Amino acid sequence: MATVRSIFWVAYYGFLEALRNKFLLGMFCLAVPLTVSSWLLDTYQLGFQVKIVKDISLNVISGFGLLIVFLMSLDQIIPDIERRSVYFILSRLPDRLAYLLGRFLGVAATLFFYHSLFAFFLIFLLKFHDNAWFWEILPGAFVVFLKQCCLLSIIMMLATWTTKIVVISCGTMIYVVGHSFEIMRMLAEKNGSFPARIITEGLAFLIPNFSLFEMRVLVVHEIPLRAEAVGLLFLYSVFVVAFFLSLGGWSLSRRDL
Repeated sequence: MATVRSIFWVAYYGFLEALRNKFLLGMFCLAVPLTVSSWLLDTYQLGFQVKIVKDISLNVISGFGLLIVFLMSLDQIIPDIERRSVYFILSRLPDRLAYLLGRFLGVAATLFFYHSLFAFFLIFLLKFHDNAWFWEILPGAFVVFLKQCCLLSIIMMLATWTTKIVVISCGTMIYVVGHSFEIMRMLAEKNGSFPARIITEGLAFLIPNFSLFEMRVLVVHEIPLRAEAVGLLFLYSVFVVAFFLSLGGWSLSRRDL
């Protein structure tokens, strides 16, 4: 029970730090009018406003979430180690994995807060304009949240043993590769290269397949997301997060602070 309470307080103070971040608040205030102005793209009134707004808004949610993942992750572990404040935090925790988990939950709570805020804003915006509820936006935003939690766990793991530049470079590369497995498999089969297939499958084993989370088209075209699919993505995300946080906890425990 004491461990859970300690993890909660680390996560809570991390979440409060994120809410006080003026840069994130400024970007959120910039994203809101950008979404509202997307109504103007359907100049000839062909009836595509809802699809355009949902598509742009989900892309904005995804981009804003990536900003949170990279900025907030880098402001958690590495500065604590550089400022030596990590000693004070670790003295209140049973082990370093609990510290890493608390930091992860703080950023994840920030992601969930902003994603929820933006999703409900979008739902009420569409209700005001079209007098209809588009509740499929909520599971769509939740799937984006799950994908970015997977990336967040990888960034947290990398931050336990390397510098900010390396974390950003490796994190970006992993994110791009994680979206490209189908293309890589197709190219490997087309070329008939056995080593390319081995490399592709090896990367698929080590890196999460982020293309599994691409359900934006279903949300835009008002196709209901199946609860079973969302549930499987949730279990997959839990497994990925647990694996990389465990790896990060092991790396941090072996590091001489």
